[in-house]
Amino acid sequence: MTSHPTRTIPADQAGVSLVEIVVAMFILAMMSIGVLPLMMGAVAASAGNRDLVAATSLVNGQLAALEAAFPNTSENSCAAVSAAAAAGITDPSGSGAHAAVVVGECPAEYPGTVAVRIDGYGPDSTKPVVELTSEILVVTP
Repeated sequence: MTSHPTRTIPADQAGVSLVEIVVAMFILAMMSIGVLPLMMGAVAASAGNRDLVAATSLVNGQLAALEAAFPNTSENSCAAVSAAAAAGITDPSGSGAHAAVVVGECPAEYPGTVAVRIDGYGPDSTKPVVELTSEILVVTP
């Protein structure tokens, strides 16, 4: 009877089997699938934040323009402030954000203040994503 010689593999030549590689790839794929919803949520939040920043920037610019046009002096009239009301103000940067300036009622006594609210809307929103309010001093009707 002939015996076959046994072959031993030296320790430095021992490798990874194909089954071990497939199992490692499967575990990595399962971990990636678990992280995917987090990545999708982060992308959606980033888009929402971009729209919020654009609307906030537009509203801040509109409020600064109103405060510059009507400083706290003895020259402001309620009619002039009321004429500043506007809707459909678009963002010049092209973000799609738009704003509306809402002016409150004139005061019963002068000097007084008129409430001004600026609503900022995102590109696809019908309700304001940001609102800023201020009061403007008026001395005449």
